Amino acid sequence: MARLESESKGGYYPTPSKEMAHILKRVVADYGARVTLLDPCAGKGEALRQAQNHLLKIGAGPVSYGIEIEKNRAEAAAGLLDHTISCGYEDARMSHKAFSFLYLNPPFMQVGRERSETIFFRDLTQADSYLTDGALVILNIPQYVLADVARLIAIRLENVKVYRFTDENYPLYKQIIVYGYRKKAGTGCDTALHQELVWLSRSSGNALSVLDEEDGVQYKVPEPMRTVELFQSGIVELDDIFQSLSECDFLNKVTDKIKAVKLENAKAQNPAMPLKLSHYATAIAAGALPEKMGDHMLVGVTKRVQTERTEVDNETGKEKETVTFRPKSLVRVFSKQGIFDLE
Repeated sequence: MARLESESKGGYYPTPSKEMAHILKRVVADYGARVTLLDPCAGKGEALRQAQNHLLKIGAGPVSYGIEIEKNRAEAAAGLLDHTISCGYEDARMSHKAFSFLYLNPPFMQVGRERSETIFFRDLTQADSYLTDGALVILNIPQYVLADVARLIAIRLENVKVYRFTDENYPLYKQIIVYGYRKKAGTGCDTALHQELVWLSRSSGNALSVLDEEDGVQYKVPEPMRTVELFQSGIVELDDIFQSLSECDFLNKVTDKIKAVKLENAKAQNPAMPLKLSHYATAIAAGALPEKMGDHMLVGVTKRVQTERTEVDNETGKEKETVTFRPKSLVRVFSKQGIFDLE
């Protein structure tokens, strides 16, 4: 039932603030460290803002970057985060090696033959992509999905630890938290870790450490290798077009170019050879000739014509059917008497 409820919500389930506080108590950073926080499923921005506030309190200099596909939630996130874009992470354009902290709470749902959690984790933790080497990754997924993501985690993360939500919230979606650092590419799969994660996925909640337990574990957010110079949506909105037009004076430039084009001879020239019907059809479709003529209207139409013919293979002597298609232009007449095609 929890899975069905999750999918009915589009897989959207924001992290409760109490659980987020327990998640963050294991997260530290150096005093004055300039760290970059990325949440590609930011929702209304509360979780990432909570992470930013936590790091600010311990003296770091965090900058938050949120991506949210749902516009209303993206607008809410924009009021809490330093930078927010409204699109899917697939359409986001971001600097590489520039983010030192990833909080990933992907949709809890099945997408075709794969879980969306697997797709998000695979795409967002690729080698030489958005995350800096050694970036802290915190993954929030249901326990039963851990087996699906286990191999990817064992290949891409190191110093991995797994906890479950507290008893107050764990029963609803069986959520767990995976901590780990993004390791350098080419180090291979940690087979023992892979097996352990699969076992934890299939175990009861009692096999997992609980977030509110005190164990002295800490994960430090590193400073990124590069600065974030690019963070924007790749989707062009109407407002973006209007803004670009106002900034670059595009329409006036185009108008000036058109005015600069002059015909060498303004007089109409007769064609060297009589025009065929297809020429008229093309001219009408292009707007070079008027469509409305008296009480009828002309429209240029191009349709595909199929031709079948039988050919004999010179080498084998066998017959074969050949089907070819070619475009054919015609003029369609709309009148009170009916619709006619002139071919």
